Amino acid sequence: MTVLLTTTIIVLRIEATNEVIMEALLPQLLSFPPHPQKLPDHEYDRQIKVLAHLLHETSSSKLVKGVAGGGDLLDILDPAINTLPYLYTLLAHLGGTPDEKQSGNGLLKVFHPGGQLWEKMLEFVERFDPVQIRYAGHEWRRLLEKIARVGDLSNKPLIAITPIRTAILRLDPSAACFTSNHLLLAKLCLQARAFQAALPLLDHDVFHMPSSPDRVSFFPLPCEYHETSSTFITTSSGLSDKLAYRDYLMYFLYGGMIYLGLKDWTRALLFLEIVIMAPTSNAASMIQVEAYKKWVLVGLLLKGMPMPMPKTTNSYAARTFRAIAKPYDTLADAFKEGNGEKLYAEVEAAQQIWHNDCNMGLVLQVLNAFRRFLILKLEKTYAALPISLVAQQTSPQPSNIAETESYLTSLIASGQLNATLLPPVNTMETPVLRFAATSHEGPLARSEMQNFQDLQTQTEKFTYLTRHIKDTERRLELSKDYLEWARKNPKSKDTGLGTANLGTMGNNGYGVDEDMLADM
Repeated sequence: MTVLLTTTIIVLRIEATNEVIMEALLPQLLSFPPHPQKLPDHEYDRQIKVLAHLLHETSSSKLVKGVAGGGDLLDILDPAINTLPYLYTLLAHLGGTPDEKQSGNGLLKVFHPGGQLWEKMLEFVERFDPVQIRYAGHEWRRLLEKIARVGDLSNKPLIAITPIRTAILRLDPSAACFTSNHLLLAKLCLQARAFQAALPLLDHDVFHMPSSPDRVSFFPLPCEYHETSSTFITTSSGLSDKLAYRDYLMYFLYGGMIYLGLKDWTRALLFLEIVIMAPTSNAASMIQVEAYKKWVLVGLLLKGMPMPMPKTTNSYAARTFRAIAKPYDTLADAFKEGNGEKLYAEVEAAQQIWHNDCNMGLVLQVLNAFRRFLILKLEKTYAALPISLVAQQTSPQPSNIAETESYLTSLIASGQLNATLLPPVNTMETPVLRFAATSHEGPLARSEMQNFQDLQTQTEKFTYLTRHIKDTERRLELSKDYLEWARKNPKSKDTGLGTANLGTMGNNGYGVDEDMLADM
């Protein structure tokens, strides 16, 4: 009886001590940001760093203890205002990894999608303050990785896509700075075959890699206004894991495959081209080889002919691509010749290769496109011709006029052929296919307003691109390497050559760290 009483007293004292600790800690957690005053940037930076240090030094056990009067700290904190305390407390509740929270029947209920902690995670990614998060990059990234892990362990990768995508785009709406989170989301979307879900990220062009603070003489404070996200997403910010050369290639390969799944051949070609043009030190990555195989097929689908190798492709890598992917180049040559029998023979001969490379679906798409491009070639010779002649020159069933008419109708309806079908003059003749003489005629004719809107869109894209180029030049001129080069070459600096001579500085000009190239 005495032992039980003593134990009870000890437990009560521990609980009382914890309440005292939490009562002392809570005001500090709620003190930032002060309301309603707006702090100057330097004072904001100082105070939030003090808060971040406090949270870093506070043990997880203290953060998960209930507050006085009952309740959870997460129920008191507002993720939109108290972003850092909420994030640290949430991670404290999550503990180690989701694997450690597995029971015999799977994830614990609190951690399982729909559970208490899962709902808290979703609330946080939808409401966190993007500026405050810049001061807790490692913790923010850990949360995204845990969300992805929950989707993996529950065999539902789809549930992790929306919260991770939301978090990435709330931190950086431009998504212009490549991070490990880009790769994480692209991989999840590919695994779940949720191709459309990846577009809000993939449709944003990447312009920058995370900057290295030790290579730049000046960086704005994280809380200050930033022209681009690459000045607060740095190699030391924790907002991205360390990037290797392979990560860069894999993101654009995954992105290209996602666009292939959506049959967006233009964006797919661009992403795959980025992979094969990536700088190499006289060695081709197998990731690049896989991209090249798909790139050859996509070129046929988009242009109807083999694409010329991009001029900036490493010559050694280009020879390697052609040597390993020879069946693909042979197929492309047969497509270009317009010989249907030879094309089908090449497809049949290398059938096992297409299957092994998981490109059989693309090859079948190429076969389907072959007939369409044969019809488009007729436009160079004829202004109009009867369907019977179209069938003779393009159809695998030359005598089946009805099938050819149906096929042409589908091409016109889908916007793949700018032409019209004219009814026959008499019952003894077949309908006539008439090609539009110019782009201003036919079913695909565009109005002046549409052309003006296209011009506006292109102008906006050009302005956006120019802004990123200027920002990159400005940061290069602030880099320690450039300042050292300018000091040693004062005449070049005085003549206004500026960043045009950066190529003589001895650094690679691709925005990829040398250690990334060593990871090949």
